[in-house]
Amino acid sequence: MSLFKIQNVAQEVAESISSVLGMEVTIIDENYKRVAATGEYKNFIGDRIPSSCIFETVLKDREPKFVNQDGRIIHCKDCEGRMNCEVLATIGHPIMNEDRVVGVIGVNAFRESEKDKLVNNWESLLLFLNKQSGLLASTLASHETIQALEIQSQEINQMIDGFRYGVICVDLGGMIKYINKSAENMLNVSREGVINKKVDEFVPETGSLVMLKNNNQIKHKNRKTSYLIKSHEIRLQDAKVSTIIELHKTSEMIKDAYNLLERRQAFTFNDIISKSECIEQVKEISKKVSRNSSTILIRGESGTGKELFARAIHSESPRSHAPFIAINCASIPDNLLESELFGFEGGSFTGARPQGQIGKFELANGGTLFLDEIGDLPIHLQPKILRVLQENAFTRIGGNDVIEIDVRLIAATNKNLEKMIEDGLFREDLYYRLNVIPIMLPPLRVRRDDIVLLSEHLLEKYCVKLGTGSKVFSSDIQKIFSTYRWPGNVREMENLIEYLVNITRDDVISADNLPDSIRNQDYSELVHSEMDLKSRTELFEAQVIESMIQMYGDSTEAKQKIASILGVNLTTLYRKIKK
Repeated sequence: MSLFKIQNVAQEVAESISSVLGMEVTIIDENYKRVAATGEYKNFIGDRIPSSCIFETVLKDREPKFVNQDGRIIHCKDCEGRMNCEVLATIGHPIMNEDRVVGVIGVNAFRESEKDKLVNNWESLLLFLNKQSGLLASTLASHETIQALEIQSQEINQMIDGFRYGVICVDLGGMIKYINKSAENMLNVSREGVINKKVDEFVPETGSLVMLKNNNQIKHKNRKTSYLIKSHEIRLQDAKVSTIIELHKTSEMIKDAYNLLERRQAFTFNDIISKSECIEQVKEISKKVSRNSSTILIRGESGTGKELFARAIHSESPRSHAPFIAINCASIPDNLLESELFGFEGGSFTGARPQGQIGKFELANGGTLFLDEIGDLPIHLQPKILRVLQENAFTRIGGNDVIEIDVRLIAATNKNLEKMIEDGLFREDLYYRLNVIPIMLPPLRVRRDDIVLLSEHLLEKYCVKLGTGSKVFSSDIQKIFSTYRWPGNVREMENLIEYLVNITRDDVISADNLPDSIRNQDYSELVHSEMDLKSRTELFEAQVIESMIQMYGDSTEAKQKIASILGVNLTTLYRKIKK
């Protein structure tokens, strides 16, 4: 830091030295510029001193120098100002800030009497100048320290203002000394309006700060938002000097936990393994609709990956930074599902937790809520879901306050909702509100091109997960996989491959390792189902045709051969394939 930062002090020192010694004084900084001066040199403050003058030598050698007329021949021979110099004698003393030279104090004699004073009082003058240079150095160091503290304070304040949670610093009397922007927003106050005021005027129920404990949960008097309060003592020399209070929105803390979990489970369209045209088309449609906030209804058989598509849509959407909250409507008892969806106020019903609970709609605010198995949603809850979709607002169980939300809803089902509407089990108005963007996931038996690709991917996955080393499928097992109907779809395949990796010790997994029901393909589905004869016959036809297409291919020539083997004309085969 330059002496120019304390130029006023340097000028006072220069004038004090000049007054005591009766001579002109100049103070130079480490960049050879005049910081302060007396007499005619005042006019040159801010200018650079002549090159190679004695003061430059003092800066370089870091020690005092004395030059009189006799020494000028040696010391001043290279000075660019020597021709116009009227100085008879000069003392230059370095200004040291610890081990760094930051400038020079120069005393100049222009008369014989002044020169004699310098010569005769050399040692005492050095001591005097050493004290004055120490004064300047300590002043500069203090200025540097103060400036560094100010910078550090600004940096800390900027960081604290960036915290998502509220921060309030209070003194021993409970008066607010500092509040960050998050706390201002949470309490709806301004910094200027709360500094030096009692904290319990703005954060009620804190009580005495001496008694304040961590993890107290309170509610601000003008809001229904629940906060978790944490306090930390600031101590100096083992004495408490202030307290830091943190305000955390309970809902935000829970959202953070969900977000952390979601980051570990991030799922994108690239994670959906496929090459078949039917599933690639579904992926393209899903990517397009992910960019907006319209409600989506995903339909498909169990195990086709409906939740995976929902997660991929969320990951590709502008809401990807917010939570993805999933709930299975079939897995939660009817009497608990409403509280899971909408939350409840403390003590609103027998057995309710006194602090209440945040519902899934509120947790998903700003993000995506996935309602799986929407066909199992109880009929009495369906109007409430419809109202949330229409108004983007709801109230908790036992509460009166309307909570506004911004949530994208993705629903999924494997049920025939249209038949359920006819039977009075599903509301028609809710169906149309959910079915804004319908997405139909094909079963695995239709995705024949994906079967080998998926099986090899899952094999690698479980070999790594179970630490068994690399394994491969034999050609016979791949053929069985290609002709098997996979009634449980991808989920069935995944469970089967995990089973095979567990029980197979060899590096090659063969058909002998398969369960009998899959290896023999006894068509037990046809025998044990409740279908009528016509349906069983059509299902058998579909299985045969699918198996033959897998064997001979999907080209026109292959279909002609299949039609010939089956004894039907090509038009009939095309009609059955389409069906």
